[in-house]
Amino acid sequence: MLVDEIYEAGVVPERWPQVFDKLAGIAEGEGAMIFAAAPGMPRWCSSAAIHERVDRWTRSPFAQNNPRSERLFSNIETRFLTDLDRFTLEELDKEKFYTEVLRPDGLGWCVGTSIGVPSSDMLVLSVEKAYAKGPVPRETAEQLDRLRPHLARSAILAGRLGVDRARTAIATLEMIELPAAAVTRNGRVVAANSAFQSVSATVGIGARDHVQFSAPAIQTMFVEALDTPVSLARTGRSIPIAATSASAPLIVHVLPLRLAGLDVFTGAVSIVFVVAINQQGSPPPELLQTLFDLTPAEARIASMLIDGHSLTKVSKLQGVSLNTVRTQLKSVFAKTGVDRQVDLARLLGQRRVRVV
Repeated sequence: MLVDEIYEAGVVPERWPQVFDKLAGIAEGEGAMIFAAAPGMPRWCSSAAIHERVDRWTRSPFAQNNPRSERLFSNIETRFLTDLDRFTLEELDKEKFYTEVLRPDGLGWCVGTSIGVPSSDMLVLSVEKAYAKGPVPRETAEQLDRLRPHLARSAILAGRLGVDRARTAIATLEMIELPAAAVTRNGRVVAANSAFQSVSATVGIGARDHVQFSAPAIQTMFVEALDTPVSLARTGRSIPIAATSASAPLIVHVLPLRLAGLDVFTGAVSIVFVVAINQQGSPPPELLQTLFDLTPAEARIASMLIDGHSLTKVSKLQGVSLNTVRTQLKSVFAKTGVDRQVDLARLLGQRRVRVV
């Protein structure tokens, strides 16, 4: 039943594309999507059938400023709206967003609704229909209206779950005495542990709940790291901070927060954690397990490899076959976004120490 699938997607975000496909079927659409209408880089997920087209659109100048968003979704209404609820046919033929972006990609009609959620400015759920098929009838919008309360509750559930998962990761870091925060792409703190709020005079939470560094050069490096989450998944980003008269030298690690798509609802894209330089060593397995959703065995192997042990030695120390170690390492690579042991060491092999 579709209602059951909608609520399942609120807990298991990988299910949203299947829900989108079914919503698209109701409107004879090509696919559907959820878009977070908030400042910064676009956050969205969609049906597989329209993924490439949505990606092109979100990279265009119309991503944050287009007439459809202004007229259909600028205010939260408790119903689905179609293009013809807010535009005339003549107006649509003059709008570049329709004539230069949507229609050349085979789209051009939609039915959508906006949903207010506590963790984001607003979510927009839109079913995209081919221009050649004609506009979405008002009766279809009314049919989707019956599903809207369930979609809204599921979106709110997803947002809360995302924040809870971020807080769980942060709490785990606090247990092993590492100052940490989960942040959005523009550096706004979604969740932070108490240690992060008092880690050092050189880093903290500043105006509008954004991570703030006292050194402008470090701030620039941090912003650049957050703005390239795809590359973070490959190598991570570690930012050194020199010692001052009031603070020990620090290393700020920026890692992608793996929330299985929930960042669309919460906005959190990375975990930032701070360590002071004191001694060499791999991160504890518990930290690796939490950050990358590793199994206990995978986390132990990752920690040992970061410390420089060979696969053969790991095999002997763990009492498992070399093939088993290789299989587990392959899974570790997939989950951490790297494909070489040296990159794994670069990602998390920096020095770890006590809380500053």
